[in-house]
Amino acid sequence: MRPAIDRRAFLSATAAGLILPVRPAFARLWPASGFTHGVASGHPGRGAVTLWTRYASVTGAATMLKLEVAEDEGMSRVIARAEAVAGPDSWGTAQVRLSGLPEGRWIWYRFTAPDGTQSMVGRTKTLASGKLSALKLGVVSCSNRPFGHFNAYAHLAARDDIDAVIHLGDYIYEYKAGTYPATVMPGREIMPADEIIMIDDYRQRYASYRADPGLAALHARFPMIAIWDDHEFANDAWMNGAENHNNGEGDWALRKAAALKAHREWLMTPERAWNRYDFGDLLSVITLDTRVSGRDKQLDLGAALRGGADGIKAFAGGEWQSPQRTLLGTEQEAWFAAEIAASVKAGQRWQLVAQQVVMGDLFTPKNAVEWLGADADPRATAYMKASLAANQAGIPGAQDMWSGYPQARRRLLKAMQDAGANPIVIAGDSHNAWAFNHGLDGKPVAAEFGVQSVTSPGYESALKADPAVIRAGLLQSSPGLTWCDTSRRGYLTLSFSPAETRCDWVFMDTIATPSLATTAGQAAVVKHGRRQMTLA
Repeated sequence: MRPAIDRRAFLSATAAGLILPVRPAFARLWPASGFTHGVASGHPGRGAVTLWTRYASVTGAATMLKLEVAEDEGMSRVIARAEAVAGPDSWGTAQVRLSGLPEGRWIWYRFTAPDGTQSMVGRTKTLASGKLSALKLGVVSCSNRPFGHFNAYAHLAARDDIDAVIHLGDYIYEYKAGTYPATVMPGREIMPADEIIMIDDYRQRYASYRADPGLAALHARFPMIAIWDDHEFANDAWMNGAENHNNGEGDWALRKAAALKAHREWLMTPERAWNRYDFGDLLSVITLDTRVSGRDKQLDLGAALRGGADGIKAFAGGEWQSPQRTLLGTEQEAWFAAEIAASVKAGQRWQLVAQQVVMGDLFTPKNAVEWLGADADPRATAYMKASLAANQAGIPGAQDMWSGYPQARRRLLKAMQDAGANPIVIAGDSHNAWAFNHGLDGKPVAAEFGVQSVTSPGYESALKADPAVIRAGLLQSSPGLTWCDTSRRGYLTLSFSPAETRCDWVFMDTIATPSLATTAGQAAVVKHGRRQMTLA
C-alpha cells in the first residue's frame, strides 16, 4: 500500500478529518469551515426526498443543523422543519430524509448552523402520484475533473425544463493525479493527489469534485438519482476485485466498503443499489448495479487471442456463453424481473432501465486500423488488431460491457419482453454517445441510449479519422446500432409523454475553458408500443 503517513499526520490535527488542513492547495478548492459545499437533494420518493449539505465546525466537533423546507424560494412559507448532525463520522456531510411533503411540486430548503450562518437555498422536487402527462430528465456520466471543465453540468443546471437528473456513474475517478490524464488541466486539481484507497481519500476526492461550480449548481437545482460505476471504486471493478487494485493496496472488501460509504455520504444513495422510482403513472425508473453487487470477473479475451484460432474457438464456445455468468447477480436479476412486471401491471406507460454499461454489441470494421493514423501508439494498433480477430469469430471486443455477459443480457431482455414492458435502456461508461435497438427472437424489445461523457475522452483520443467516417463504419459493422457520436462531450435529456419518448443528445462546444456554448445535437424518438427508436 502506498505511504499515507504524511496525510494521516496533518489530518490528525483536524478533529478526525472534519476540518480540512489549511494549505494553499486545499484553500483554492473549498473553505476550511462553515458550509463548504452548498446543498443537494437526491433519492426522491412519493412526497419524499433526501436533503444534504456539508458543514465543518471551527472546533471539529459534531454540529446540529436546523433544516427548513418552504413552498417559495424566499423561504417565507415554511412547510417542514428537521435537524441533522454534521460530524466527524460522516466527514461533515449531513443528510435528512423527509416524507409527507407535497407530491410532484418544486420546494425550497436551507440549513442553518448554531451561530446563525445559513447555507445557500436549494430547490428540489418529490415524485408525483396519479396521472402525469409530461416529464423531462437529464442524464449524465463520466466526469473526470482533471480532463476539463464540467460545462455539461453547468449547461444542464441552467435549464428550466428539467424535473430530475440521473447520474449513471463515474462521478469521480480514483486515479493518482497525472495518471489519467497524464497532465492535469490548470485549475482542475484533485485531492488527494495520490490514488484513492481509504475512506478519507474517497471523501476528499468527492469534496474536490463538488467544488466545481457547475456541479454544485446542478445539485442545488434538481434532485439526483445517482448510481455508481467502476471509478467510484477502481477501474473495471467487479464483485471481488478490480483491474486497478492490487494486493499491495490492501483488502478489496475494505476498499469497496470505504468507497460505498463515501458515495452514500456525498450522493445520498440508499443501502441497496437497485431501486424503482415511479413518476406518476408515466414512468418507472429502475436503477441497476451492473458493477459490484453481483458481477462475475471479466473474461480475459487477450489470453484467448494469444492462443490463436484454437484459443478464440474455445473462448467463443466456452465460459463466455455460460448461463451461470452474471452481471447483476441472481438476487438482482430476480428483483428486476419482478419489478418491471409490477410496473407494467401498475399501469406505468414507460420503464426506464438506468444502468452503467452499454448493452449493445460493437464490432470493429475491417478497415478500422486506418483510423489510427501513421503515428498511432503501438498499443492502440495491437488492441485494434486483436479486436478485429475477435470480431471475425463473432466476439465483441468490449468484455467489460454486456457483450462480455451475453446470456445475462438475454435474461434481462427476456424479463422485459415477458413483462410486456415499454422499456428504454440508458447507459454511461463508454464516454461516447450511442443509439441501439434491441430485439429478442426476432421481436423488438427495447431502445438503448448511451450518454457521452461530461469530460472523459472518447474514441477521438486514440483515433485520427473523421468522426463521420468512424460512425459510418460502426453502423455498418454493428447490428442494432442506429447512430453514434465518438468525439464530443455533453449530456442527454429524455422527454416522456404517454405517446412517445424523445432523447436529445446535447454536445458542448468545448471543455478546455468554462463555456455554455453547444454544437449541433441529435435526437431520437420511440413511439409507445413500438419498442424501437427512429432518428429525429
